[in-house]
Amino acid sequence: MSWRPTVSARSVCALVFVFALLVPAAFADTKEDPHVLLSKSFQQADLWNQGPVKLVAKVRTDTATGQARNLEYTLSWAGPEKWRVEWSATDLQQITILNNGKLSYVTSTPESLWSAIELQAALAALDGGTPAGPYRLAPLAYENAKLHVSTKKINGIKARCLAFGKPKTTLCMDPSSGHLLTAENDVGSFAYSDYTTIGSNSYPQTVKVSSVHTSYEGDDYVSGYPTSLKVVHVKTPIEQAEVTVTRGEQFPDSLFVAPENATTVDFASCAAPASNFTAPRLDKSVKAKRPVAARKGYRYGWVWVLATVGKDGSVQKSTVLSGDPALSTGATNAVQRYRYTPYIRCGQALEFQQLVVVGFPPPAPPVYTDHSPASASYPSCFPCAPH
Repeated sequence: MSWRPTVSARSVCALVFVFALLVPAAFADTKEDPHVLLSKSFQQADLWNQGPVKLVAKVRTDTATGQARNLEYTLSWAGPEKWRVEWSATDLQQITILNNGKLSYVTSTPESLWSAIELQAALAALDGGTPAGPYRLAPLAYENAKLHVSTKKINGIKARCLAFGKPKTTLCMDPSSGHLLTAENDVGSFAYSDYTTIGSNSYPQTVKVSSVHTSYEGDDYVSGYPTSLKVVHVKTPIEQAEVTVTRGEQFPDSLFVAPENATTVDFASCAAPASNFTAPRLDKSVKAKRPVAARKGYRYGWVWVLATVGKDGSVQKSTVLSGDPALSTGATNAVQRYRYTPYIRCGQALEFQQLVVVGFPPPAPPVYTDHSPASASYPSCFPCAPH
């Protein structure tokens, strides 16, 4: 006669309850190594480990005049070495194609599309900018970086935040789910919500982008002038994307043929780029000098620059995306002298793009004495508004 244990329904419920208490979610261990936590979060949002993938984002941007502009971002990803990104609007078409080791790019406007760069940076922050993804920006160099851990309340969630790199990038995650809630650097601030499950991945359906502007406020005024200045960071919402992701769509080969007038560069290829790369790092920066006219006009502030970095790590081209035009020359002259360690993909050095924010702080306040002139030569605006 065989023996069989008798288990009541009440016992089963009790065991299930105890098991739920003892086995937390994979991301809930607050003692987990921060590098492991970050890697798990990136893997969860990494859509580029199996394809094909189609990602469509309806993007609403706010222009400088306060008017809304609607754009559409369409990504067709057949694999890490074959994808197409297209931005479209009534007055715009911008296409980037990777195929057969060649990266081709064409645009209907001579200016760099600020919205496109910001959204690319926001999506890349979700998976660390993996080389298998559809990015021209370099991957985040986090694997060997020192991570600074902190906590922060975000939408009622006690998020775990990890900061690293130079300039600093801060990623805040929900420790129970591993979802990335916010990402911040000196280029912008990104917020993610409405996560949905796609196979083994989890991806946000709403991405909000804000610019982070730094201004200066004076205090302890003497004779109408501040004796000290403090830095103030102000977030301004600039775009919102509603994201839809689907798998399994079959793309025609004609979709990945570069347009005749496209600019094409070599792009190293291999079977597994996500495990065969070295992310670049800033090796040398140069303090920007304020142009003479800007100095005389007491102009200061921040300039956003898109740097195209060559295979040897030198800056080949620097393009101003935003900022006071009076400071632009000083910003690009400085960025042209930056140096990076090379970006290695599939064993070869690769050209990449890097967003750089160049600061021009206000001049130091004057030192007042009993013999100071009645009218000090110092600006009365803090900060001075652009003309």
